[in-house]
Parts: sequence; C-alpha cells; structure tokens
Amino acid sequence: MTNAHRTTTQAKHAANGDWKETMGRVGLVGRGVMYTVIGLLAIQLALGDANQDASSSGAIEWIAEQPLGKFLLVALTVSLFALAGWRLLDAAVGDPVEGSEATDRAEFAIKGVVYLGLAIGALTTTISNWSGSGGGSGGGSGDSGSQQATATVLEWPAGQWIVTAVGLGIIGYAIYMFKKHVVDEEFLQRLSTSEDWVEKLGRGGYAARSAIFLVIGWFLTQAGLTHEAGETKGLSGALKEISGQSWGQILLLAVAVGLLAYGLFSLVEAKYRRDA
Repeated sequence: MTNAHRTTTQAKHAANGDWKETMGRVGLVGRGVMYTVIGLLAIQLALGDANQDASSSGAIEWIAEQPLGKFLLVALTVSLFALAGWRLLDAAVGDPVEGSEATDRAEFAIKGVVYLGLAIGALTTTISNWSGSGGGSGGGSGDSGSQQATATVLEWPAGQWIVTAVGLGIIGYAIYMFKKHVVDEEFLQRLSTSEDWVEKLGRGGYAARSAIFLVIGWFLTQAGLTHEAGETKGLSGALKEISGQSWGQILLLAVAVGLLAYGLFSLVEAKYRRDA
C-alpha cells in the first residue's frame, strides 16, 4: 500500500513537472521571437535607420504590423504569459534544472514580474488591434516609459538612493551574467545538446545582453545621482547610446547581432532544454 501510494505521488509530480515544463517551452518560444525581432530592429538601427524602436514595445508593434499580425500577437501574448507564469511558478517551487535555492527563487520572481509586464504590454496591443483602435503597447515607446517610472520613484522618500541602488544592481547583474554564461558557459547545463553552434549562439546572446544591461544600469545610476529622470535609458536608448560612441556603428551592429543570437538561442533552448 505504501509503495502504491509512493508510485502514485511520483506519477503526480511527474505530471505536474511535464505541465510546467511545457509551459516553459512555450514561453521560451515567445522570448525567442521577441528577441529575434529586437535583434532585427537593432540591426536596422545600426545600418542607419534612426527611427527604429529596438525595444520590447517596438518588437510588439512590429509584429502587429505584419500580415496576420493580429493572430501573431495572440500567439505572442499567450507565450509571454506562459513565460511569466513558468518563472513565477519556479519562484514558488523551484526549478529542477536551474536550482531551488532562495537566490534562485528570487531571480525567478524578478524575471517573472518583468515577463508579466511584457505580456500585459502585448495583451494591450492585441486588444487594441482586434478592437480596431490601433495604438501602442501601453508601456511607452523608446525611453519614455523608463523615464516616467524613474521620475515617479525619484519623488519617493529616499527615491534618489533607491534609483541609484537599482542602477548599481543592474550593473552587478550584467557582470554576473557575463561571468556565468559568457565565461563559464553555465547555460549549457540547461541543455541536452552541446553543439558548437549552440554554444556560440548562447555566448554571443548573453554577451550582448550583458552589454545592454551594463549601459542601462550605468544611466540609471546617473539618473539617481543627478536626480534627473531624463538620464534613464531603456533598451532602445541604450542601443542608440552605444551607436554614439567611437566605432559606435560597428559596436551597435555587434550587439544587435548578439541580441538576434539570443533570440535564436531561446528557440533552441525551447527544444533542447533538459527536464531535470
């Protein structure tokens, strides 16, 4: 009887794990599509099209403008909600591949909240397109959304130091991500394949994301120290800032290709991610 009960419990856990892993794979496809589009928009930005909004909201708008864009938006919205739900579940119960420690769960929770924001933005755009009202993603385009959020926090008690601390935290996360995935290649531990091209996609993608987070963190720190919300840069603003440096166009093109690589890597992970 005890063995039968144990077998039934294990079967339930396996079924729950399969359900959660399926949600994760669907979510990874959404993340892959999002970053692939952002990478393509960033490449256009690097090639001289200054009007491109190479950000999550820009990617959502771009998808909405394509043939069958309404249906593509529905699929993207569902996958982004799956991505957010997967990470929030990981925050609650842990992940058999990436860990169940308190620090792991905190990271999952933060990612879940960020992905939930993206999903809500996609849902807003989807509703606008299906209702015929058009409109944006609801999260602000370019840097405006980030600057408005920063301005709000700066008005809080100790808001200047909160913004500065968050900026320094983002810089620290960029360095941590670069060491963990670009140098140590820990992302390969999540996969059931170690093909050379997959390694290159992952390293290039994480290097580009680390560079972007570093720039975003730097400007957010400056916004806190100077009490100027206008210093804040979102993803698109960070890319444009890179383009303004010496060798900027080449640097921006390299980062853009890296973001494209991260999108493709996410699609690969959706297929080859280990269950445990």
